[in-house]
Parts: sequence; structure tokens; C-alpha cells
Amino acid sequence: MADFYQNRVPTFPLLRRDALPVLEEHLETINRKRPIGVIIPALFTDLASEAMAGIIQELARARFIHRIYVSLDRAQREQLPEAQRILKDIADRTVVIWNDSPGIQELTDRVQRVLPLGPRGKGRAVWTALGYALAKGEVRILAFHDADIITYSKDLLVRLLYPVAALGYQFSKGYYARYQDRLYGRVVRLFYFPFLRALRTLFGPLDFLDFMADFRYPLSGEFALRAEIAWDVRYPSDWGIEVGILSEIYRLVTSPGICQVEIADRYDHKHQALVAKKRHRGILRMVTDIARTFFTALGAQGLVMSDELFSTLRLTYLSNAREIVETYANLARFNRLHYDLHAEHSMVEEFARSFDIAVDEFKKYPFGSPLIPNWRRVDSAIEGALQHLVEVVEQENPLA
Repeated sequence: MADFYQNRVPTFPLLRRDALPVLEEHLETINRKRPIGVIIPALFTDLASEAMAGIIQELARARFIHRIYVSLDRAQREQLPEAQRILKDIADRTVVIWNDSPGIQELTDRVQRVLPLGPRGKGRAVWTALGYALAKGEVRILAFHDADIITYSKDLLVRLLYPVAALGYQFSKGYYARYQDRLYGRVVRLFYFPFLRALRTLFGPLDFLDFMADFRYPLSGEFALRAEIAWDVRYPSDWGIEVGILSEIYRLVTSPGICQVEIADRYDHKHQALVAKKRHRGILRMVTDIARTFFTALGAQGLVMSDELFSTLRLTYLSNAREIVETYANLARFNRLHYDLHAEHSMVEEFARSFDIAVDEFKKYPFGSPLIPNWRRVDSAIEGALQHLVEVVEQENPLA
């Protein structure tokens, strides 16, 4: 979006598209002195998708990236030759972390006996690849993004990386607009922001909530950071991963070292299903995990989460969300986009039911889902774990 309004978190929209070649050339120079890596968690179905084919094509042209780490999940041994074929154009710079390999399964079981890792998912896939990258010590800056981005371009990485690589920031978070013929981003539009507004109404001025409300697209999966920070980040193991990472960055990095950057004019990826009858899946599970992550974070700061507070919070959220539905209806009309008012209101009601589940789960498990321990802790608790991870990955890397 072509503006220069500044949030509390320094915000960098790209005003001049013709600046990108200059930024990319500068990143290539930086990469020679301070190597840059990118971590991409991917199910095998993601790896074999058209979206990933486009990502690979763009990465092949991104000469400012020293190493690409593909954290491959749910892949059987007989599928590895297909993975080799898919990644052949970037094989010279790519390491595949095959999470279903016997060696990695044995290592994670070993860690699990000492430190809880939580359920397997995207957080675990990111954590495994990060451990390998940190243990190798071959990159100084890391970017993270998903494998299902349909509108991917290497320019996305240029924008995401430049503040950390060249402007002195320790962490950058990507933001964008998500739309086609209609508005997408239902969870961030109809839950996250109305929910944060409700929390701030009830709790009043609170630095953590002000910080979390300041990101333009807080649920984006795209971010970059310095490798030395990555040693201390704990990753959520559930659908609350993006909220959990921002919470960790708030804990680890002072505000002047954090920024957000516009990484695409328009962004599209695989859309999550609603799955109203199966609340353990899809975007309803995401809403539950996000709400519970906030409850845990606020409780850890000494705030009392009572039944009365939860009831008031639910009502305040519903009021905020219903109001913003009308605003989005007008935004859609202004831009001649399709908008189903009834469907949006129904979505808010489904999200409120997911909120109720989050409350019940928080009461039952007030400590929340376990955060995957950071690699500094793992390295201290389990002698030789990182070296073992490197050996296993290099032995079982399908591209080796």
C-alpha cells in the first residue's frame, strides 16, 4: 500500500517498485560477507504442488540466497526420488531435512524424553530445520516462508530480508493484502483484530497488547531474523505459531530492533477450510489456538483470567467483530469485490464458539501447549544433539 504512515513498530511499505533491483544487488553483496538462508517447511503434498514449482523457479534466480533449507514433512522413502526431481534446479544450494527419516525420528524421540516437544506440525518442522542451520553455522541471516504461496516472487524475499540484512534490524515481519475477487484473511480480519481490540478494552494500556496489535498482518508466515536471535526462540507446536513467534520476539528483542515490511502488492496462498463440524482442523482450530496462546501469555504476566472476564471478553469481541463486518462490506463495495454479509457474520459466530473452546482448554491446561524448547536449551540438556542432527540430515538428505 503506497503510504508512509508509521506504526509503533517501524513500518516499511515499498513506495518505488523500481528500487527493487538496487536492493537485490545490495543483498547479493551482503550475502558474500554475511550469508543468507531461507527455511521452507513443506508437506510432501506442498512440495509437489504448482505453488512450490513457482517458488523453486524464483529461488533459482535469487542469487542473494546462500542456502535453502526445505523441512520436508509427511514424506515416505519411496517419494524421495520425486522430491529430488522437483528440487533439481536448486539442488546445489538446497538441503532437505527429511523429518520422517529414521535418524530424525530417533533424535526427536531422544529429545522428547528430556524436553516436551508437543504435537508434530509446522512448528516442529521449522524447529528441526533451524537446528540444522544453526549447528552448521553457515548463514548469519534467516528468512522463513511457507510452501503454498501462489503469488510468490523473489522480490518477496528481497523486501523481507533487506531491513535485517542492510538496515540494522534484528527481526522483520512481512505484511500484505489478501484478496482476489473477494477479501481473504478471515482469521486476521474477523478474529485477531476484533479480539485484540476487546483485550485492550478490558485490560487497558498494556505494552504487550499494544505491540501485538501494531502489526498489519500478524498471522503472516513470512519473517526474517538474525541467526543469533534464532538460538533463543521457542516455537509453538500448534496453530498459534505466528502469535507465539511474535510473543517470543517481544520477549527477546527491544522494540527498536523490530520492523514490519510490505512484501507483496497482493498475496495469495492455499486457503484453509472452515470445517465447522471438526473444530480440531482448519481455521476454527487456528482461532482456538490463537485465543489460548493469548490467554497463556497474559496469565504469565500476572493477569487474572476469571470466568467473568471471559464472559465479558466474548461479548466485547462479538460487538467489535460485528461492527467490523459492516466496515469490510463497505470496503468491498468501494473496490467492487464480492462480499457475502451473511457468511461473514456466520463466520464471526463460529469464531465465537471456537473462543469458548479456547476458554475451556485454557482452564483445563492453563500452561497452554508446550513451547518447543529453543536450541540453546536443547544443546545444554542433551550433549551432542546438534552434532547428531547435522550428521543425520547430511546422511539422509535426499539431494546428497
